[in-house]
Amino acid sequence: MKRRVVLFSALFAATALQAAPYGAPARYGSPLPPAMQGERLHTGPAAVATQGLDKMMHFLQNSDGDLQKLGAFLNKEIAPYFDFAYMARSAAGAMWRRMNERQKKRLASRIKRQFLATLVERLGSYDRQQIRVVSQRLSRDGHTGVVTTAIRDPGGYPARLDFRFYRSKSGWKVFDVMANGQSAVVHYRRQFRRALYRGSLRGGTPIAAAY
Repeated sequence: MKRRVVLFSALFAATALQAAPYGAPARYGSPLPPAMQGERLHTGPAAVATQGLDKMMHFLQNSDGDLQKLGAFLNKEIAPYFDFAYMARSAAGAMWRRMNERQKKRLASRIKRQFLATLVERLGSYDRQQIRVVSQRLSRDGHTGVVTTAIRDPGGYPARLDFRFYRSKSGWKVFDVMANGQSAVVHYRRQFRRALYRGSLRGGTPIAAAY
């Protein structure tokens, strides 16, 4: 049976709202002309994205279809490219300050599990599609960036993926993924708010009831 890859696309059904780190609107420059992109794509977050995608494509192209192996690979090799604690902070918004360390870790862990489980589900279908990095835009201060990728023959799935990076102490990390303008962080933020609402209806502390 043919398998189709959607990579990081179609992961989330959310609005196009973008969550900038620390709540500050990041201003990105325009992508370089195609003739100038090649050299720049070997540096910065584009190089990190290329490295991660190459690892994943190599694994998928040599995979025997075992989903357990896929899950173990994603957890070991792909998860480190993401900052799930950062994603949790963005999803929780103002509530983050009211959460204790245990609650923060639980939220980050839940987002990581859900994210990787979704990847396993989506990447269980693979039919030799290719993905390539086409541009990167850095903010004026150089601390955040957007790497745009394109999927060849997506087969009805989003053809454009934007990986949103920030520069951490340990290097560039992904803190959001946009699939045709749809944000992973916004999806998790909506989940968190729904959980808070359900918790408030049940009584007690909404945050504790949510996670």
